[in-house]
Amino acid sequence: MVNENFNTLADLYKRVLPALKSKVKELKQKQIFYVTEKEVWDCLRKTKWNGESDLTLYDIVNDILFLEENEIIHYLHSVHNLSEEQENNEETKIKLEEEDTIL
Repeated sequence: MVNENFNTLADLYKRVLPALKSKVKELKQKQIFYVTEKEVWDCLRKTKWNGESDLTLYDIVNDILFLEENEIIHYLHSVHNLSEEQENNEETKIKLEEEDTIL
């Protein structure tokens, strides 16, 4: 993902953590209290940086600092909706299996 010398994504995450904290602080000032550093990181990894191989540390920090509120909110809603859908599918599957055992 990044062409700097980082051994793991965890190392890179630690390196950009100050920028992530800054973004979360900014969001809190805008009354968005429920977003974490990890969620900002995941949002950018799964949307903006997905498949990128030549990002620089500058690009990553810049993307973190200029991430729009609506982008993170949209991402969190889509993740939440997906997890709810998966839970509903599991519940439906369990109910169907229970019905099969009753019949």
